[in-house]
Amino acid sequence: MVGRCWFEMVDYVKAKRAFLQSRTIDPFRLQDMDIFSTLLWHLHDTLSLAHLSQELISIDRLSPQAWIAVGNSFSLQKEHDEAMRCFRRASQLDPRCAYASTLSGHEAVSMEEFDRGIAFFETAVRIDRRHFNAWYGMGTAYLRKNKLRQAEHHFRRAVEINPSNAVLVCCVGQVLERRGKKEEALELFERAFAISPDSPMVAFRRAKALVSVGQIQPALSALQTLVLKAPNEFNIHFLLGKLYKLTDDPANAMKSFAHALDLDPKMNAAIKIAGQPAKAEEDDDEDGGDGRGGGGGADESYRTDDSRL
Repeated sequence: MVGRCWFEMVDYVKAKRAFLQSRTIDPFRLQDMDIFSTLLWHLHDTLSLAHLSQELISIDRLSPQAWIAVGNSFSLQKEHDEAMRCFRRASQLDPRCAYASTLSGHEAVSMEEFDRGIAFFETAVRIDRRHFNAWYGMGTAYLRKNKLRQAEHHFRRAVEINPSNAVLVCCVGQVLERRGKKEEALELFERAFAISPDSPMVAFRRAKALVSVGQIQPALSALQTLVLKAPNEFNIHFLLGKLYKLTDDPANAMKSFAHALDLDPKMNAAIKIAGQPAKAEEDDDEDGGDGRGGGGGADESYRTDDSRL
């Protein structure tokens, strides 16, 4: 249960530690191992996830948890069709398993089959009205379809159920940003930051929101702290360079752009444009943060809606 709590608060390192302790005590446990497999998916721990799925299959190949773990393993390897088959198998073994339907929905969204994904999420909600993961999934699908009001409604429903999840709060803020409600969005990002101050994604979203409302110095201070925590993120160096440019600090601006270019040479054109005079309000995430954009934005590594909960 401690692992579940950390997982739903999006602290995957602490959650993994708790799950590993529980497996040491009870290596044949099946309950909640579907959640543990998704945790390993988030951590991109391919080997541990493959090992877990093999162990669960050997314990009980007719358990939905085992097939969910196998499906997550395929999903991590971008084999979406195979992952979908595994999740559907889990649903067949236990028609009341809301999580299997939710993961099927996430897989459908990954394949850009948004209406199909929404149908899976609706099935999960019919099984369990408090399954916030499915509400979040519907929000991501509607956001990808650019249906902002529907996306906001479903994200807010997820937050009502799980208000301690910073990712969910950020999702609501992201929709408000796209609807032009910048001040309200900043309030949500501040709230998410209070929940999870150590999350680089949350801190980056908050910094971008500060820029959008013209609070350049607070945003600059936030990014200067963040770059120490996540020194290998292109987006942080890129935005930091833009802010140094705006505050008439060309030396640090060039240094930040050089770091960004080292991390992603393909973004050379964007960096050249950013080096020119620009407005502070420019948003580098105009494709809406759908995780499938053409690479022209400066926010791809910290999109909140290209994952699963």
